[in-house]
Amino acid sequence: MNEVEIGLIDSNFNWEICIVGLALTIFTLVNIASKKVKHSSDILLCVWLVLLNVPLIHMCLVHFNLHIPLLHKYTNPTLNLLHGPLLYLYVRKLTSMRVHLSKLTALHMVPFILTYILFISFSHPQPMTPMPENPEMQMGPVGNNWVFTLFQPLLVHFALINGLSFISYGALTFYLLAKHQTKIEGFFSQKNNQITLSWIYALPTILVLVVVANFINEEVLVTANRINPQTLHMISFVSIITILCFFGVKQKPVFYRQQTASSVPEENQKTPTAATDNQGLPVSEAVMKEVIEKMQTYMLNKKPYLDPEFSVYSLADAIDVPRRILSTVLNRGLCKNFYQYVTEFRVEEMKSLLGKRENQQKNILDLAFECGFKSKSSFNGLFKQHTGTTPSQYRQAMSEAQVKSV
Repeated sequence: MNEVEIGLIDSNFNWEICIVGLALTIFTLVNIASKKVKHSSDILLCVWLVLLNVPLIHMCLVHFNLHIPLLHKYTNPTLNLLHGPLLYLYVRKLTSMRVHLSKLTALHMVPFILTYILFISFSHPQPMTPMPENPEMQMGPVGNNWVFTLFQPLLVHFALINGLSFISYGALTFYLLAKHQTKIEGFFSQKNNQITLSWIYALPTILVLVVVANFINEEVLVTANRINPQTLHMISFVSIITILCFFGVKQKPVFYRQQTASSVPEENQKTPTAATDNQGLPVSEAVMKEVIEKMQTYMLNKKPYLDPEFSVYSLADAIDVPRRILSTVLNRGLCKNFYQYVTEFRVEEMKSLLGKRENQQKNILDLAFECGFKSKSSFNGLFKQHTGTTPSQYRQAMSEAQVKSV
């Protein structure tokens, strides 16, 4: 197979990849536009999807032998410096309890803005498409401006800067997600994909893998065995697009339901009479005892834990205690978080159901769902953690005990 044929196959393959990415994006954008309630994270997702499709659009133009200089100039490869910050800001939007992010987050855009201005200020004898790793890249002069002369190496070493950006923001995103896993245990009684955001781990992983794959492909492999760099980039972009389209379209900010669950702001909710510190947190043992008693009474009488969506805000509303105080009582008074607190009630409820004769023939998983558990894996692990035995073993032991008592 000659070199021309190889190039033709790569070109066709890239074209097919681009069609998949563009089709998924159009479908997702229409889906988001039709939502009755749109969140700021949805808007950010749309912006990111459009940017991810820029190199795909360029590839489609190449496929049809269309060359639009102005489009290449203003939708240039420096846009890739936005992917890392957009990933970070998207995760911040999903995990933050604040409606608006700090103005300092705009600083994440500074490297892109600087590089973008430099790029469009230089003349480019050869367009950098779809990525600026082209070893034959050349840049024309921009006059005698010493500023541009000073910063010209930024474009020459753009591939390195872009790779470092991917790795840095990938690591930062992993850090945010790790903090989020700890945080949600104080608010939710369940852990599902939309709460843990486990699907997002794939995004920074892909960004880092792109850097590693490029390095291996260009520095390690011999020329004859190298993959077309454009194909690598198209696959990586479409992979991210696919994940965002499948999961992102259904994803709400994690604390959105909690922000809207209570019609009464926390600062206006009734608080048990007690001395408080400057953050409004209780410091009296009497207050902790009072709140714990109200919690226990409500949990035992109403059994709200049977609802899989039961949250700390639901409990706070029910017993008329601000969420901050409730969380403090759980952490300081009971030495546990909300997730652990509710799990104990669910396990005890499950033990009660397994001990009843009329439930001996019922499916254990069905009983678990009745108790408020939402997944088989988490239920089995939590039940064994609290009882030291599996649900099946526990039911068998209870059945044998009942037979002996007869």
